[in-house]
Amino acid sequence: MTLHVTNGESAASSLRERPLEGDVLSWDDVLHVGPLAFEPAESRPIRARFLAGNGGDAEAIEAKLEQRDDLLARAVAVALWFEHDLYDQLQLLQILSQVSTRTNVVLVQADVYLGSLEPADLEALWPSRRRVEPETVELACEAWRAVVADEVEPLLERDTSALPHLDAALHRLLEERQPLSRTKRQLLAAITDGPRTPIQLFLANQTQEEAIFLGDAWCFTFLDELERDGLVAPAGESELELTPAGRALVA
Repeated sequence: MTLHVTNGESAASSLRERPLEGDVLSWDDVLHVGPLAFEPAESRPIRARFLAGNGGDAEAIEAKLEQRDDLLARAVAVALWFEHDLYDQLQLLQILSQVSTRTNVVLVQADVYLGSLEPADLEALWPSRRRVEPETVELACEAWRAVVADEVEPLLERDTSALPHLDAALHRLLEERQPLSRTKRQLLAAITDGPRTPIQLFLANQTQEEAIFLGDAWCFTFLDELERDGLVAPAGESELELTPAGRALVA
């Protein structure tokens, strides 16, 4: 039986509607934010505490992550369904760093957003799958170690074409790891012409991305952080505007 692994529950639900052999697993982690660790046993409690930071149950989250990792570790055959954006590429690295050397792995590497596809359109991508060679797994392990250690720059000097979207994703990750992330700079820039609602800012931010990766919940979290840092402030009941400090940053 094949374990089909994809980025989130939207794509996973669509895969479950199609007659593909095996179980479907949604990876469900936002790896471009928060602390990271390479080893799964170390990663799970760290990620659980971080993901529970907005009022979740860390123990329940950790148990879910352990169940997820166990399914992957026991799989004899794995099919990975992932997009080209930062969110997906980081998940892909983490997963490939965890698969057993005995596991047969294939990759459906899409340059479209899987969650927006109809189930039949998603299934139509299946013939494009390709086997993930041991050298590609080795590259993914090296890349994931670099991401975890925040030592990405040296990796950009080598050939990463075995994972064709990795180079762009790592460059985008470096932009997110700046003292003021590219996402937050884009959100600030979107308010320069006047107050905007959070959903307007979320949509404006998407237009600035070469490959959209940020969901609305994390966008709203970043807006809360900008307000806490004194860079934006409420304007009326539902809009935000730049503070003098925020305006100085985008001037």
